[in-house]
Amino acid sequence: MDLRDRLVLVFFTIVVTLLTNIVFKLLQNKFDFMVDTRKFKRDLYYQQLTNLYIEVYAMIAQSEFLRYFYDLKDNGTLEKIPFIEQASTKHTQKIKLFTGEILEEKREVIETALTEFNKLGLVKKIIDNKKYASQKLIKIVVAYRYCHEYYLKEDIVKFQSDRFKKEEVRLLHELVTTIIKECNEKLKYCKMDYIESEIKSGQMRSTEFEEKL
Repeated sequence: MDLRDRLVLVFFTIVVTLLTNIVFKLLQNKFDFMVDTRKFKRDLYYQQLTNLYIEVYAMIAQSEFLRYFYDLKDNGTLEKIPFIEQASTKHTQKIKLFTGEILEEKREVIETALTEFNKLGLVKKIIDNKKYASQKLIKIVVAYRYCHEYYLKEDIVKFQSDRFKKEEVRLLHELVTTIIKECNEKLKYCKMDYIESEIKSGQMRSTEFEEKL
């Protein structure tokens, strides 16, 4: 092998080595980026779960237990009655001793841990923790809050009230199903227990409530 051939071989070796190192570095950077991205996404989902989704999922779980316990599955579907609230009231009367005449009657709403799990409580929880909510969830919840507030007003005409009420029910259904789906999707990504059927349907599984025979 003469000098010229040796120089060509050395040059070729240098070029191949350089190209190999460049390709290896590019692949390594791409792999590191993918790993960092997955880690960031997993950490984000975990924060969303612990700071928002698990708690609002629990609110819906209470609603779905009431639906099961009071046998409301046939009487009202999830679309017609998306969320069931527990109400607690105290009724008192002041009666005249001898005549039985009612002098004063009072109905008082009692707040308990159960009654706190209501529609407005659900909305407030999401708004207060909006930095942990998805873009879709934020859009739904602000639209729902608007419709809920205006359909209760007494100074609007009936067709407007009916429209607000219809939209309020539709948005509440969308809100509930979105929470159920997204909560399970994030649990799945974090490799935690999740329910596949809830991801597909957006409806909470009720088998955990049912009596095992």
